[in-house]
Amino acid sequence: MINISYYTLPLVHLQTLGASIRFATRRLGFPNNVNPRQVLDDMEKSGKVKPKTLEKLKRRQAAHENCFENEAIFIGAVIAGNHVGLSTKYMNIMSVSYFVLRCIYIWMYIKISDQKKSYWRSIVYWASNFCFLTTFVKCGLQLNAGP
Repeated sequence: MINISYYTLPLVHLQTLGASIRFATRRLGFPNNVNPRQVLDDMEKSGKVKPKTLEKLKRRQAAHENCFENEAIFIGAVIAGNHVGLSTKYMNIMSVSYFVLRCIYIWMYIKISDQKKSYWRSIVYWASNFCFLTTFVKCGLQLNAGP
């Protein structure tokens, strides 16, 4: 069996970049490459963007930032799991599950604007976190098992 867990690392990074609002804001006529973090404020001040669209962009930006926040720990889990010799099957399932759950999470973050429905997004968020948290626990158990 081929270990694809390392191949998911650039894929997860591309997923993070794909969640960015950069292209959406350009498409809406706000190509601020000088200070791109200011673009949402610029859009709001202009009054040219519908409030619903602006809220959706803010949620997308939050999803993008959350992806960056979680990316490093996922990378650490992939490296640690492979280093201690966790099974290829486990590493493949964990890394692909993380990627798929994060796709669902990003989609839910962008689309869901209802408070009650947003809890489903939180469940998916924690499911994706358990992918790497479980991996670190398994790494510790493997290291402490000894030769």
